Amino acid sequence: MEWWREMFSAPGWQAVQLAWEGADDADQEVDQLERVLELRSGVRLLDVPCGTGRIARRLAERGHRVVGIDATEAFLEVARDSSVPVIRADMRSTVVRPRAFDAAVCLWGSFGYFDDAGNLEQARAAAEALAPGGRYLIDTIAADTVLPGFEHRASWEVGVVDVEEVRRYDAVTRRIETSWTFSQAGEREVRTTLVRLYSVGELTDLLASVGFATFRALDGELQPFAPGAARLWLVATMP
Repeated sequence: MEWWREMFSAPGWQAVQLAWEGADDADQEVDQLERVLELRSGVRLLDVPCGTGRIARRLAERGHRVVGIDATEAFLEVARDSSVPVIRADMRSTVVRPRAFDAAVCLWGSFGYFDDAGNLEQARAAAEALAPGGRYLIDTIAADTVLPGFEHRASWEVGVVDVEEVRRYDAVTRRIETSWTFSQAGEREVRTTLVRLYSVGELTDLLASVGFATFRALDGELQPFAPGAARLWLVATMP
């Protein structure tokens, strides 16, 4: 089984993601999305993976026509309860009409889950969904700024769940392997993730290979991406 199926079906991770429903930063993130993608009211937007629809719901409330795609049924149930139109599929699937969307987003470090061929399929599926001039935003971390100060451990809590991460970077496969431990109510659960870490240049080249023509690399505050940036917001535009 692919690691992401086990991870996102794990009770520990599901408790974490559901707890984020009450976080107060979603409106600010939607503000930034509207700015960076230059969204006008009524724009057609694809959110993949959409998770619980936390962002998609707010975009819809602002007048955008949003469709979400995700592979985890428990999260899609929450999205449906918020009246977000959703499709159950993995991110490599071409399940929407070609050129049907003006913009697409891939948030929360959700690019790089597959082998290199699968990541290429994910990028191609996004490109095929976009109309001419359509914009694709990938929110992730980048090798350029993560590797110089690579952190092997982290711990945090969300709601009633304590989370511990132990990370290892493989320079040959260019992947971060993370062992996650979820603790709640005296129970412990361990899952492993394996995510491809791209540099800005590598990710730009990958997107160019599936048809994207122009690119903007920003940080999480929408300033030009530079050393020390915690996040990469890469906006790729179709010709």
